[in-house]
Amino acid sequence: MDSEYILGETSDDFQVSDLAAGQSVILELAQQARTSLHIFDRDLSGELFNSSAFINSLRQLLATNRHASIKLLVSDIERARRHAPQLFQLSRRSPSHMQIRQSDRAYHHVFVVADASGYLDHRMGSGHEAEVNFNHPAQAASLIDFFTSIWNHSPVPADAQGLSL
Repeated sequence: MDSEYILGETSDDFQVSDLAAGQSVILELAQQARTSLHIFDRDLSGELFNSSAFINSLRQLLATNRHASIKLLVSDIERARRHAPQLFQLSRRSPSHMQIRQSDRAYHHVFVVADASGYLDHRMGSGHEAEVNFNHPAQAASLIDFFTSIWNHSPVPADAQGLSL
Protein backbone atom coordinates (compact mmCIF):
# COMPACT_ATOMS: atom_id res chain seq x y z
CA MET A 1 0.00 0.00 0.00
CA ASP A 2 1.34 3.41 -0.77
CA SER A 3 1.02 6.41 1.50
CA GLU A 4 -1.95 7.94 -0.32
CA TYR A 5 -3.91 7.29 2.87
CA ILE A 6 -2.84 9.42 5.79
CA LEU A 7 -3.92 8.59 9.32
CA GLY A 8 -6.11 11.34 10.75
CA GLU A 9 -6.48 13.07 7.38
CA THR A 10 -7.78 10.80 4.58
CA SER A 11 -11.50 10.22 5.16
CA ASP A 12 -12.28 7.91 2.24
CA ASP A 13 -14.01 4.64 3.11
CA PHE A 14 -12.70 1.71 1.11
CA GLN A 15 -12.78 -2.05 1.14
CA VAL A 16 -10.02 -4.60 1.01
CA SER A 17 -10.93 -8.04 -0.20
CA ASP A 18 -7.86 -10.23 0.18
CA LEU A 19 -5.36 -11.16 2.87
CA ALA A 20 -2.43 -9.32 1.29
CA ALA A 21 -4.40 -6.05 1.12
CA GLY A 22 -5.49 -6.50 4.75
CA GLN A 23 -1.88 -7.07 5.81
CA SER A 24 -0.82 -3.96 3.96
CA VAL A 25 -3.49 -1.79 5.61
CA ILE A 26 -2.73 -3.11 9.10
CA LEU A 27 0.95 -2.41 8.56
CA GLU A 28 0.21 1.09 7.27
CA LEU A 29 -2.02 1.85 10.28
CA ALA A 30 0.68 0.62 12.66
CA GLN A 31 3.39 2.59 10.89
CA GLN A 32 1.39 5.80 10.99
CA ALA A 33 0.13 5.44 14.58
CA ARG A 34 1.57 7.98 16.99
CA THR A 35 -0.36 7.38 20.22
CA SER A 36 -2.26 4.10 20.32
CA LEU A 37 -3.24 0.84 18.71
CA HIS A 38 -6.16 -1.37 19.67
CA ILE A 39 -6.00 -4.86 18.17
CA PHE A 40 -8.95 -7.22 18.48
CA ASP A 41 -8.50 -10.73 17.09
CA ARG A 42 -9.34 -14.28 18.00
CA ASP A 43 -5.78 -15.60 17.95
CA LEU A 44 -3.47 -13.00 16.36
CA SER A 45 -3.07 -14.53 12.94
CA GLY A 46 0.63 -14.80 12.19
CA GLU A 47 0.14 -13.54 8.64
CA LEU A 48 -1.25 -10.28 9.99
CA PHE A 49 0.52 -9.68 13.27
CA ASN A 50 3.88 -11.48 13.31
CA SER A 51 5.76 -9.97 10.40
CA SER A 52 9.04 -8.22 11.12
CA ALA A 53 7.74 -5.04 9.48
CA PHE A 54 4.70 -4.98 11.76
CA ILE A 55 6.76 -5.66 14.89
CA ASN A 56 9.24 -2.94 13.88
CA SER A 57 6.39 -0.46 13.47
CA LEU A 58 5.23 -1.26 17.02
CA ARG A 59 8.78 -0.82 18.31
CA GLN A 60 8.94 2.54 16.55
CA LEU A 61 5.64 3.65 18.10
CA LEU A 62 6.87 2.71 21.56
CA ALA A 63 10.27 4.34 20.98
CA THR A 64 8.91 7.67 19.72
CA ASN A 65 6.16 8.17 22.30
CA ARG A 66 6.76 7.21 25.91
CA HIS A 67 2.99 7.49 26.51
CA ALA A 68 2.05 5.20 23.62
CA SER A 69 -0.41 2.41 24.31
CA ILE A 70 -0.83 -0.88 22.50
CA LYS A 71 -3.67 -3.11 23.64
CA LEU A 72 -4.38 -6.55 22.25
CA LEU A 73 -7.51 -8.52 23.04
CA VAL A 74 -7.64 -12.19 22.03
CA SER A 75 -9.88 -15.12 22.84
CA ASP A 76 -7.34 -17.93 22.44
CA ILE A 77 -4.15 -16.89 24.21
CA GLU A 78 -2.26 -20.13 23.47
CA ARG A 79 -2.89 -19.97 19.74
CA ALA A 80 -2.08 -16.24 19.80
CA ARG A 81 1.23 -17.01 21.48
CA ARG A 82 2.04 -19.62 18.80
CA HIS A 83 0.91 -17.40 15.90
CA ALA A 84 2.58 -14.18 17.03
CA PRO A 85 5.55 -14.96 19.26
CA GLN A 86 7.29 -11.70 18.33
CA LEU A 87 4.35 -9.73 19.74
CA PHE A 88 4.61 -11.56 23.03
CA GLN A 89 8.37 -10.98 23.16
CA LEU A 90 7.82 -7.27 22.57
CA SER A 91 5.13 -7.12 25.24
CA ARG A 92 7.55 -8.63 27.78
CA ARG A 93 9.98 -5.80 27.02
CA SER A 94 7.33 -3.06 27.31
CA PRO A 95 4.75 -4.33 29.82
CA SER A 96 3.53 -0.88 30.85
CA HIS A 97 2.83 0.20 27.26
CA MET A 98 1.77 -3.04 25.62
CA GLN A 99 -0.91 -5.16 27.24
CA ILE A 100 -2.60 -8.39 26.22
CA ARG A 101 -5.82 -9.73 27.65
CA GLN A 102 -7.97 -12.73 26.93
CA SER A 103 -11.71 -12.32 26.34
CA ASP A 104 -14.05 -14.86 27.84
CA ARG A 105 -15.47 -15.86 24.46
CA ALA A 106 -14.54 -15.96 20.80
CA TYR A 107 -15.86 -13.19 18.60
CA HIS A 108 -16.07 -13.43 14.83
CA HIS A 109 -14.57 -10.01 14.41
CA VAL A 110 -11.08 -8.63 13.78
CA PHE A 111 -10.22 -4.97 13.92
CA VAL A 112 -7.31 -2.63 14.35
CA VAL A 113 -7.78 0.99 15.43
CA ALA A 114 -4.90 3.47 15.22
CA ASP A 115 -4.85 6.74 17.17
CA ALA A 116 -8.62 6.62 17.68
CA SER A 117 -9.15 7.77 14.10
CA GLY A 118 -8.20 5.10 11.53
CA TYR A 119 -9.33 1.51 11.42
CA LEU A 120 -9.57 -1.78 9.58
CA ASP A 121 -12.77 -3.65 10.48
CA HIS A 122 -13.19 -7.26 9.34
CA ARG A 123 -16.29 -9.26 10.19
CA MET A 124 -15.43 -12.94 10.05
CA GLY A 125 -17.42 -15.05 7.65
CA SER A 126 -16.97 -12.53 4.84
CA GLY A 127 -13.75 -13.98 3.45
CA HIS A 128 -11.01 -11.40 3.80
CA GLU A 129 -13.23 -8.40 3.12
CA ALA A 130 -12.73 -5.53 5.50
CA GLU A 131 -13.84 -1.93 5.75
CA VAL A 132 -11.08 0.64 6.09
CA ASN A 133 -10.92 4.35 6.83
CA PHE A 134 -7.87 6.34 7.92
CA ASN A 135 -9.90 9.22 9.38
CA HIS A 136 -13.26 8.32 10.83
CA PRO A 137 -13.10 9.17 14.55
CA ALA A 138 -16.76 8.29 15.17
CA GLN A 139 -16.44 4.74 13.83
CA ALA A 140 -13.04 4.34 15.49
CA ALA A 141 -14.59 5.44 18.80
CA SER A 142 -17.39 2.91 18.36
CA LEU A 143 -14.86 0.11 17.84
CA ILE A 144 -12.81 1.27 20.83
CA ASP A 145 -15.97 1.40 23.00
CA PHE A 146 -16.74 -2.21 22.01
CA PHE A 147 -13.11 -3.16 22.69
CA THR A 148 -13.12 -1.40 26.07
CA SER A 149 -16.37 -3.02 27.19
CA ILE A 150 -14.78 -6.45 26.67
CA TRP A 151 -11.33 -5.35 27.90
CA ASN A 152 -12.74 -4.18 31.24
CA HIS A 153 -14.17 -7.64 31.91
CA SER A 154 -11.17 -9.58 30.61
CA PRO A 155 -8.42 -10.42 33.06
CA VAL A 156 -4.81 -10.78 32.12
CA PRO A 157 -4.39 -14.53 31.58
CA ALA A 158 -2.90 -16.20 34.66
CA ASP A 159 0.03 -17.60 32.70
CA ALA A 160 0.67 -14.16 31.18
CA GLN A 161 0.92 -12.42 34.55
CA GLY A 162 4.20 -14.14 35.22
CA LEU A 163 5.43 -12.79 31.89
CA SER A 164 4.63 -9.19 32.88
CA LEU A 165 2.05 -8.73 30.17
